[in-house]
Amino acid sequence: MDRYIIKELFAPFTGGLGIILFVLVLDFLLDILNLIIAKGVPVFTVGKLFVFNLAWMLTLAMPMAALISSLMAYGRLSSDSEITATKALGVPFLRLMIPGILAMSLLSIVMIIFGDIVLPEANYSVKKLMVQIHKKKPMAALHPRIFIDDFPGLVLYMEKVDDRAGKIYGVTIYEKQQGRAPRTITAPEGDVRYDPEADAIAFTLYNGTIHDIDPEDPAKYTLAEFNRQVINITDLGIKLGDAGTKQRGDRELSIRMIHNQIAEQQAVIDSCREQIRRIVAGALDSLVVMRDYRRRPSSSPIRRAMLFEKKRLSRIKKLESKISNSLRRRRKLETELQKKYSLPLACLLFLILGAPVGAWARKGGLGIAVGLSFGFFLMYWAFLIGGEELADRGIVSPFIGMWTGNFILLVIGLSMLYRVTYEARFSGVGWLTTLFQKIKDRREARKASHR
Repeated sequence: MDRYIIKELFAPFTGGLGIILFVLVLDFLLDILNLIIAKGVPVFTVGKLFVFNLAWMLTLAMPMAALISSLMAYGRLSSDSEITATKALGVPFLRLMIPGILAMSLLSIVMIIFGDIVLPEANYSVKKLMVQIHKKKPMAALHPRIFIDDFPGLVLYMEKVDDRAGKIYGVTIYEKQQGRAPRTITAPEGDVRYDPEADAIAFTLYNGTIHDIDPEDPAKYTLAEFNRQVINITDLGIKLGDAGTKQRGDRELSIRMIHNQIAEQQAVIDSCREQIRRIVAGALDSLVVMRDYRRRPSSSPIRRAMLFEKKRLSRIKKLESKISNSLRRRRKLETELQKKYSLPLACLLFLILGAPVGAWARKGGLGIAVGLSFGFFLMYWAFLIGGEELADRGIVSPFIGMWTGNFILLVIGLSMLYRVTYEARFSGVGWLTTLFQKIKDRREARKASHR
């Protein structure tokens, strides 16, 4: 019986996985064709980019394929009355779920390992490959009527892009300058090229203007016109063909790397707090000095103490800002760490949800299974994205943000399992309404007794 159920789960799982991957690849295929046809990127390079991107596609497709397979397999068993027959033989429905639970538990473990080892390296390879493509084919990073921040220190906007000629039109560049106020450069047209010898990208603009504003006095505004202006970007991080040491993003870190970076951020926080304690202790010592010399306001100890107060306050503000940045960075790392476990475990939770829902629906068709899967997965994805955003902002803890969707799936799945196992009859959330009404009645009774 166990082998039979595993076989029933395998076929719809592979079919559903193929359909989901096809949809994801179809959406990505337009970008790939654009790189080959319009941007002139070599086919082999684009093929590597496609293979590396399959990693995140598999991460998303596996849970949804698990939901489709459970809905179809147990729906087919129910529609053919096989579940009824096993119940008549004394085999409960939960026993029929054990093979699926074991299979999806194994799949969840595999996906956790995949997300720890394969996915970060694949995402990192995509980043390095895109840097190489943008350097060799700078036009591949340029898109019309979109704000682009792929180049360090620049934000670009252009109305029209000619990929073959390397021309850009209606250009607006917001340039950040170290130690100076940012400036805005506009030009009706320009050229883009990559210099492999200097390892730099050059934007050559024609007949444009430069707008400068004094940050200390916003009323001071400078407008300069030019016939030809060249903007070189030299800090590109890695040479073409080199492995590179570009800094990894959150989704390019393994579990060990995340733990190490969390420890680093915590060390920064502890160091800043210790420095603040020392500054406060020094301020208290200054108060003692001011008390001892309060009758001599012109004495040097008081002047020095008052002079140091502003420096201390400025130093404390800088340390508090550093602590705030480290806390924000630590929250993002902890959120990514929780997601590395919560998303793979969704495979198991979707089985717990899909099996009783499929048995209750009594349909094994692909259309119904895909429709229900899309609805449940859309709900789960909304909680996942929303929880990640709330956790990054510090509104909720990373654990709550990343596990709320899983908890809701578990509650719905256990409710449906209870209904199918004991053939209980309930509809909607009427039991919740009754529960809330009882709580309300008890509160009103207590208020009345106090009166």
